Amino acid sequence: MAQRREPGVLVLAKELNGAIEKHVEDREYSPTYLISEIGGKLSRVLIAGVLDQLENRGSESDPFYTARVIDPNGDFYYLQAGQYNPEGASALSKLENGVPILCVGKVRARTPEDSERTYVSVQPEGVRAVSMDEINHWAIKACEELIKRINATKAFGENDEEYNKMNLTSREKDGMQLAKEFYPTVAVENYSALLYDCLTKLASGEANSEETSNFTGEFEPASSTSVNEEVIETAEEKPEPIAQEEAKEDVVEEEQTAPESSENESKVLQTIKKLDEGDGIYYDDLGIAVSLEGIDGPMLDEILDSLTDQGLIFQPRFNHYKEA
Repeated sequence: MAQRREPGVLVLAKELNGAIEKHVEDREYSPTYLISEIGGKLSRVLIAGVLDQLENRGSESDPFYTARVIDPNGDFYYLQAGQYNPEGASALSKLENGVPILCVGKVRARTPEDSERTYVSVQPEGVRAVSMDEINHWAIKACEELIKRINATKAFGENDEEYNKMNLTSREKDGMQLAKEFYPTVAVENYSALLYDCLTKLASGEANSEETSNFTGEFEPASSTSVNEEVIETAEEKPEPIAQEEAKEDVVEEEQTAPESSENESKVLQTIKKLDEGDGIYYDDLGIAVSLEGIDGPMLDEILDSLTDQGLIFQPRFNHYKEA
């Protein structure tokens, strides 16, 4: 079944890591969004920085890559890619530590049962090596997005006239509303400080603002010259190009998976069908059931993402899974 890609949102690592609240919309095939404190509505993100601590924690035949990406402000994104994300794993396997990269991927937040801390990571769908000049160009665009969310957060509920003049997209307005519900009190000055720090580092000679219009990252339309409302609205109406050779119309990609991957996907899908009593099966109950088949938590997360992308399952309500 065809479905549209979520646009890749540019976001600095510190804002992404603070986005610990999840939201699933009341519609079929809704992705799980992370909502940032200042209104970022994040499902698929476009991030950039220097690759660090890249390692394969699995095996050659069953790889599981983890890595950090150091953004231009010095904060960290965390990447994970295994057998149910073969394109991301393959892309990481070809890179080395210290390489500047652009990466588009899905966000995920997990809070272990024995911890109160929430861990936010990105599951890469496409990664490519770039120059530091292009990283700096990306950072200026990410700062433009950050400025917009800071100003909208300040005006929301306080200055309706100013807020309405911002001409936010429906996605951005949803993000603002959800952020206010999830985070009643937000220290906006922390994000203003983040913005100042990042721009100060960029202004110290690391980026040439006159060249920012030349930024045409491989993971966004080549005609995109700035981050603005029209670009985001267009991205919501069209599938997000993951790379130039992969730009196709609203079609869910059919990925080649190993026989073991396909077998485990079938086990999870059959378990969902078997245990669903009409309103979907709760994630924790599903995890317990498939653990008997040797499928652990991280593996289950990758399988659920894969089945959702194929249109085989959806979430009728938050953290419940049902056959499509």
